[in-house]
Amino acid sequence: MGDGIGLRPGDAWAIGAYAVAMLALGWWTGRRIRGTEGYFVGNRSLPGYAVGLSLLATAISSVTFLAYPGSSFEGNWSRLVPGLMLPIAALVAVRFFVVFYRRTRFVSAYEYFGRRFGAWAQSYTSAFFSLYSIYRMGIILFLLSLPMRVMTGWSVMEVILVVGVVVTVYTVLGGLEAVIWTDVVQTVILLAGGLVTVAAIALRIPGGLPEIVGTALANHKLDLVVSFDFSLARETFWMFAISGIIGNVQEFSTDQTKIQRYLAARSDRSAIGATWTVGLGCIPIWSLFMFVGTCLWVYYHHFPERLAAGLKPDEVYPHFILTELPEGLGGLVIAAVLAAAMSSIDSSMNGTATVLTVDFYKRYLWKNGSDVHYLRVARALSLALGALMMVVAYLLSLIPARTILDIGFFLGAVMAGGIGGLFLLGFLCPWANRKGAAIGVIAGVVMILWCTLSKLAAVPEAWACRAHPFVINVIGNATVFGVGALASFAFPAPSRQELRGLSWWTRQMEDICSTDQRGGTDDPAEGTRIR
Repeated sequence: MGDGIGLRPGDAWAIGAYAVAMLALGWWTGRRIRGTEGYFVGNRSLPGYAVGLSLLATAISSVTFLAYPGSSFEGNWSRLVPGLMLPIAALVAVRFFVVFYRRTRFVSAYEYFGRRFGAWAQSYTSAFFSLYSIYRMGIILFLLSLPMRVMTGWSVMEVILVVGVVVTVYTVLGGLEAVIWTDVVQTVILLAGGLVTVAAIALRIPGGLPEIVGTALANHKLDLVVSFDFSLARETFWMFAISGIIGNVQEFSTDQTKIQRYLAARSDRSAIGATWTVGLGCIPIWSLFMFVGTCLWVYYHHFPERLAAGLKPDEVYPHFILTELPEGLGGLVIAAVLAAAMSSIDSSMNGTATVLTVDFYKRYLWKNGSDVHYLRVARALSLALGALMMVVAYLLSLIPARTILDIGFFLGAVMAGGIGGLFLLGFLCPWANRKGAAIGVIAGVVMILWCTLSKLAAVPEAWACRAHPFVINVIGNATVFGVGALASFAFPAPSRQELRGLSWWTRQMEDICSTDQRGGTDDPAEGTRIR
């Protein structure tokens, strides 16, 4: 067993009630599922507010709930800058991507790449998404194990097993509809958890919120930037801003978990509203949890004797929850930590199961199965992903890090694989073709490897990439797009008929889901059911 503080009875009841509620929602939604259309896209009939809150909850993982307070406790608010670019990316998504994807009626986002550039592109993008998604689930579950270990006294592995099983069960049972409705509940809980923490600290510090803000300003704890110098090699405003814009646009245009929600909404207006919900709603919530870390710093600045020695920045918030919040209220905040983690894990699990079923299993292993067969496969894959997630989480617990947030940014940049650049190449450049795109991807992978190996000191200093690790994603995407666009001029451009419904310029030619092309249903009311 671990060396945690121990779970108080009132806290245990609050957390237990939350876990039971999530399992009940998974069981309830699972009873309504009759095929893959329900499991993957909620029968394309979910209300916009639910889809929007689900997108919001997915963006607010335990990285937000624990690593953001840890980052602002240790430093300032600079890690928030990439998130401030989200409204720009949401505007781009609403203008270009949301309705476009709804017209294609794809189930997997990466079917687009297969239609545009061929099977290799679909497999490449699906594989990179799946790898990053598995890593993301693992790191979120590992972050969740930190407060739970402190709170319960369990070992990291015991926490990973218990929480991993709960989230896997309700996701396997209920599919995307379970994900979305549990996310709605989880959004409310995690927001309440953050507000409760701020209120509790403000009430305990003489002078309240004005004293917190004044002390933080005097010590530069609310600074967003180190420098406004234009440099991609250091932690400057522009480095974070460019990284944030490119990363967020890539997510809105190619991330399966977001595109599934575009498709799950009952109308175009609902899908657009849901996109604005996450685009505008994330910033105040991310800021709230940055402020939680600032409040904690001010609190322990006033009462240093209350802070246990040797705590990592990511462990300060869990320590405060269990030692300073009243019994029961602490359980509510821990339930919010659970909610933040589960809302991201379940989305990634269902999205990855969708991609693996559509882009790999159906395409390469079992092409003519029944819809019931593919539903069983999707559930089995979700179960396997849950097990793999727990293994990754445990392995991550063995890796030392200054803060886990920096590791997340770095690996996220590397594992993005230039997919955003490939999408924009196909979407914006009508002359782009399969061979040119393949050359662009090869060049992008080489650039990503060069940058990554440079940061690992595996490249001679004279030849090393000088860019900050967070902009590796920017470099990869720019290389794929630029090299692919230029290389495509050396080969014949696709015909307008081949581009039908697949680029911004031919988006009005939207009939790309006919039976002879996709093997799906002819009925537009039912979409592209796998069969």
